[in-house]
Amino acid sequence: MRKSMTLLLAAALLAAPLSQSSAAVVVRQPVPVGHTDTVGPWVSGCAAASALSLMIGSEVKGRDVDRKKRRQLTMTEAAWHASACPFLLPLAGIAQALCPDNKATYQLARLAWLYVDKHPGADQSAFTDAYAEACHTGKLSRATLKALKSRI
Repeated sequence: MRKSMTLLLAAALLAAPLSQSSAAVVVRQPVPVGHTDTVGPWVSGCAAASALSLMIGSEVKGRDVDRKKRRQLTMTEAAWHASACPFLLPLAGIAQALCPDNKATYQLARLAWLYVDKHPGADQSAFTDAYAEACHTGKLSRATLKALKSRI
């Protein structure tokens, strides 16, 4: 999932047009006395809000009362949770357009949660790779399901 999220972010950044002012070297002018720079706290607060939203969303899905419904966030859900910071809203829109949630993405999130529950800190790249199949076809093949279930 990390690879896909990184690719989505890179695509969003590359698709954004660069204007002359954003491409030029920025020279900081001295801040006048009595004036405070509010960009730093805003960015820090925004990043904290996104991270907190992702953590809360992950905990809610991972601690469902019904053990059979416990799972990780799907890629689309994670993008929307990260968009608690407004400048990440385009990323959420791109994620939604590229891979709307379906039965296979929920099934994959459930399998990934089971895997991490039994093997904390283990490599989840097999689940990330299967996410493309889940997005494009809407189902997971028997071979993919067998391979993922054998890891669990």
